[in-house]
Amino acid sequence: MRREVCEETGLAVEKSSLLFEYRTSADIPCKLSVFEVEVSGQLRDSWEGSPRWLPATAIRSSLLPSQKEIVDRLLGK
Repeated sequence: MRREVCEETGLAVEKSSLLFEYRTSADIPCKLSVFEVEVSGQLRDSWEGSPRWLPATAIRSSLLPSQKEIVDRLLGK
């Protein structure tokens, strides 16, 4: 997780805690892990895109079906 955050955003993970994990077959069978993290540094672009901060409600329509459970759990739905 630390390596992926750094590669994709340029941010360094200072603290992390696992919030939850779940298995899904909505898109492809996989196990998803969701972390709460504290980071330092400046956001930067990577070959995967340009990261930016958005409210969870603003990203819901662009999520894969397997990812929607993350937003639902975080928003208490």
